[in-house]
Amino acid sequence: MIKFFRTIRQRMLNENRFSRYFLYAIGEIVLVVIGILIALQINNWNQRSREHRAGVDLLEQVHSDLVQDTTDFRAIVARNAALREEIRGLLTTLYDGVDSIEQVKRMSNVYDRALDQTFSPHDNTYRSMVSTGTLGYIRNDTLKEAIMDLYAEYDQGRELLRSIGDWMIKVVATVDTETDFMKFGSAINDIYTTEAMLNERDYAFLNDQEDRRFMILVRAISGAAFNQKVNSDVHAHLITRCEAVLLQIDKELGQEP
Repeated sequence: MIKFFRTIRQRMLNENRFSRYFLYAIGEIVLVVIGILIALQINNWNQRSREHRAGVDLLEQVHSDLVQDTTDFRAIVARNAALREEIRGLLTTLYDGVDSIEQVKRMSNVYDRALDQTFSPHDNTYRSMVSTGTLGYIRNDTLKEAIMDLYAEYDQGRELLRSIGDWMIKVVATVDTETDFMKFGSAINDIYTTEAMLNERDYAFLNDQEDRRFMILVRAISGAAFNQKVNSDVHAHLITRCEAVLLQIDKELGQEP
């Protein structure tokens, strides 16, 4: 094709047909420009197509993450509901009077689990989208904003639980400094192998409601219950928020909810 145009151009020059050659040259330039524009349009279309496919893939990954989160969050809420009953039982035992080391060990176990309140959502896909700039591949601005708002609430929940956790560290430190209650925890009570190491004198304060150590422990248990309740409420709220965003993603992907 290039040789064909070159032959025509050379013939016109040889015949001194400059005006026609000039018009032909303009036409040739126009054809080249049109070709470039078509190529650019095809390239842009291909790029948009790739970004659309990438956006769909990302939405599917976020959907999978949120489904897993709602499952995990429900399990945490259910666990905390059962744990709260155990905390009530712990306080009942404490105020009724403690009769044995085994009772204290069970109390310590409940207390430890009430302290263990973590927040570990599946948010790596979203974090990656933000860091790589691929969040823009989600073309539905309303949906994109809903996803951003949800993960902002994740951050708020994480920060709230972290601040309560920092406070609980101080509470636990006071219990460990002022009492021997830590000795009965499942993580370490096995190292006390004789009666001299672990005996009723270590928990005698639990049967004296006027003892300062008793009051410290009650406050610590109350703090652990507060920690557990806030954790449960944060997860319960996020379940509702996740379900709402999942419905929006289902609609965007054209799936049945």
